[in-house]
Amino acid sequence: MAKLISLLIDRSHERLLGVGLWFLAFVLTLVAAAGLSAFQIKETMLSESRTALEPQIRLRENIASTLKAMKLELTAAPCSPEFHSQLQAISFLPDGLNEFLYAPDGVAQCSVSSDFAPYDLGVPDSYREEFDVAVWFGKSLDFLGRPGLSGNIVKNGNFAVVVPEQPDPTTTINWLRLEMVTLTPEGRVRHRGGAFGLYEQMGASSDLGEAVTFADWSVFTRVCVPGGATCVIGKGMLGSIVTAQLNTLVFGVIVSAMLALAISGQVHAMLRKVWSFEARFRRHFKAENIICTYQPIMNLTSGAISGCEVLVRWRDVDGSTVFPDQFLPIVSRRELSRQLTAFVVERAFAELSANVPPHFKLQVNFNIFPRDLDAAWLRQILAPFEGVPDRFAVVVEIVESDEVEIEVAQREIELLRRAGIKTHLDDFGTGYSNIQNLASLALDGVKLDRSFAMSTDGSLMSKMLVNAIEMIHAAGHRITVEGVESEDRMRMLKASGQVDFAQGYLISRPLDIARLVGFLNEQALPGQRHVRLVA
Repeated sequence: MAKLISLLIDRSHERLLGVGLWFLAFVLTLVAAAGLSAFQIKETMLSESRTALEPQIRLRENIASTLKAMKLELTAAPCSPEFHSQLQAISFLPDGLNEFLYAPDGVAQCSVSSDFAPYDLGVPDSYREEFDVAVWFGKSLDFLGRPGLSGNIVKNGNFAVVVPEQPDPTTTINWLRLEMVTLTPEGRVRHRGGAFGLYEQMGASSDLGEAVTFADWSVFTRVCVPGGATCVIGKGMLGSIVTAQLNTLVFGVIVSAMLALAISGQVHAMLRKVWSFEARFRRHFKAENIICTYQPIMNLTSGAISGCEVLVRWRDVDGSTVFPDQFLPIVSRRELSRQLTAFVVERAFAELSANVPPHFKLQVNFNIFPRDLDAAWLRQILAPFEGVPDRFAVVVEIVESDEVEIEVAQREIELLRRAGIKTHLDDFGTGYSNIQNLASLALDGVKLDRSFAMSTDGSLMSKMLVNAIEMIHAAGHRITVEGVESEDRMRMLKASGQVDFAQGYLISRPLDIARLVGFLNEQALPGQRHVRLVA
């Protein structure tokens, strides 16, 4: 699952994701096309079988209506001249049947066309006792004076109909084979025409409804006369179907590939939108995904670690850690800054109060957006820290993301100071942090942007560092310099006598809560109070 999420959110996998989506869409469209083709093949086979069965349905209806007419209209003495006249009248019915027998107990005694000595038809090939219907298949008609001819004889009661042999079921589809069979009540299968043995290949079934099965790389269909036992079996071999439909299949593959390209493009665009960084961040912007790290702050007068700046990270859906430069613009744009600050304060208090030894008095610095410089709201979310003043002192650092309204800011700073919360101006020298803010606001401290301390010796920025320190000191504010990474820079800051605090990689990188506590304990040991890089 993690690999799939990584594939969705990692931009370096864009091409791989696109190809994968196309392939998936291509397979799905092929499956859909194959399903549609299979449905069309099935319907074609069933339709052809129904068409082949229609003459049998009509013949069955004609036989039933003719036998019914014989029972009603043959009232004369059997085989008498009047009886023959009545038979001849029935023979003129437009049903395609013209040879009828009087055959009580299966013994033919006369027909519509001739008289003959009584002829025992023998044991019927099929007999349905509930309807008193007997059938003789392929019976020789020699006894009727028609040598060399045969037909099927259907008898009901004392009367019988001679049914001519029916033509084989036919179809115009070159890959389809048809067989017509009759199933007797005794369980025998009689081949009636067409390809031989399809019924057995399909597999016998007591259900005479329409059916479609797949066996031996062939598709079979079965259609039977409603309520009867005559069925047409269809068979289409897949190889023959593919060969016959090759041009259509090639065209279908090409269309599927083009359709897959369009579908995958739309899906890819949707995934990019759904799994974009901003969309992920907004969906998973929750307290449990907030990570706090703590960068120690050193008091340059005593050399002790007197505080820490709380830095926020965010845990992405794949478990990776995201730094604030990526998500703070979204927080600002979507007006989520207060919610973020509340999450950070809650997490920081929980971790610091539970893990930092009680004998440490630690200054805890939180970054806030200028728009959130609201004393009432800040006191509300910082209330847990206010409840333990002997352990923690809180400082809010106003970041340089927005312009500061001087009068409003001054009012809120004074209200915070009355509550024991100090206010520092963060990242002085960049963005909206300027001399006017420095001169107009009654700040408790100013933090110099890291670009000053990290500049190379002799550069313009390194020269400006000295000037900035003197200017802030002249304004009467306590000074914190961040970004301290070299021993030389640290010595320069100490030698100035004007810098109060320092933080940077020379002292320590940002630490999780466990490593912060270890670092604090180590620095508290006798003889261990010195600057040391902590990775």
